[in-house]
Amino acid sequence: MVPTIRRSATTRERIMLNNRVRFGNMKRVNRAVWALTVILMMVLGLVLAGCSGSSDGADGKEESTYSKIVAIAKKGRSLADVKDELKDAGFSSSDYEVKSDTDKMVLRASNWVVQSVEDGDKPVINVRKASDIAQEEEAKKVAEEKKAAEEAAAKKAAEEEAARKAAEEQAAAQAEAQRQAEEAARQAQQQQQAQQNVHYANCSEVRAAGAAPLYQGQPGYNGKLDRDHDGVACE
Repeated sequence: MVPTIRRSATTRERIMLNNRVRFGNMKRVNRAVWALTVILMMVLGLVLAGCSGSSDGADGKEESTYSKIVAIAKKGRSLADVKDELKDAGFSSSDYEVKSDTDKMVLRASNWVVQSVEDGDKPVINVRKASDIAQEEEAKKVAEEKKAAEEAAAKKAAEEEAARKAAEEQAAAQAEAQRQAEEAARQAQQQQQAQQNVHYANCSEVRAAGAAPLYQGQPGYNGKLDRDHDGVACE
């Protein structure tokens, strides 16, 4: 029994030793793979950073310069103030161009006003003379005042014309009413005169004239011909 136990213990030791060896080898391999992976990631990161940096250097600087100038050279600002602020921001006159709307030479910056900024090889600050802007604003103001005065005059004339037409229509209505009243009075007078001029001595004359029966109010009516006094004569 003793030799069997010894052989069994020896076998276990060999197995354990082999396992330790294999485990150690695996650890060394894993460390090598991990180190290689880290090195590859670092190299790839440096390559990507270099590409990104070169791209930013080519395009980002120009865009940044334009955006900074646009932020300072706002429409309506004096060119003199803009130039001073650009100088304080680190820009020189060679970093941008100044162009007038009439292609005139811009000599005194205080006489010019910024209108816009265009992008290009160099940002272009478009300016306009302050006196021209003032004249245009004054002309616009005069034109607006003239237009307002014309509109007010037209409105007043329209109101006066409407009032005149209303007065004429009212006068015409009054004249027509008066004419109708006069016509009614004339007809009443003629009827009254006709009644007074027509006279029948008896009902025989009425019948002979074809006027029978006679109703009260008709020409020739006479109470003497109306025996029962019911308003109808010569029935």
